[in-house]
Amino acid sequence: MTDIPLPDHPIRKHWAWQAFDRLWRPSAGWVVVIGTAYAGFIGHAIGKPMNEGYLAVWLTFAAAVIGIKSFEKIRGVA
Repeated sequence: MTDIPLPDHPIRKHWAWQAFDRLWRPSAGWVVVIGTAYAGFIGHAIGKPMNEGYLAVWLTFAAAVIGIKSFEKIRGVA
């Protein structure tokens, strides 16, 4: 027996699997939007901006998530 849940495997019909399979991209997108808004102007408005190291890591992560989403849309996966 394989460890990979194939398309006809019963686990794919479970609600938790469906939520994870369908919602990770939108959830990651909202995390990127909220984090970038904090890094861009919310942090400065409340007097707690990110330092340059965290800002660089965050913006790299945001660019990667948006890049993956764009790549999937071009390939027709998303």
